[in-house]
Amino acid sequence: MYGVMLYNTVMKTHVSYRLSEEAIRLLRLLAEAKGISMASALEIAIRDLAKRESLK
Repeated sequence: MYGVMLYNTVMKTHVSYRLSEEAIRLLRLLAEAKGISMASALEIAIRDLAKRESLK
């Protein structure tokens, strides 16, 4: 039996930010804990904060 791989087809935009060493350390820890990339962890964190702030 073969597994099915689903890929996110949402277009991504390249952006560049400067983060403090502490923010990078925490982002790395979040990513490692979830087994995802740092970019994915950052996107999840942004979406979670926006949801808590009731933003659309």
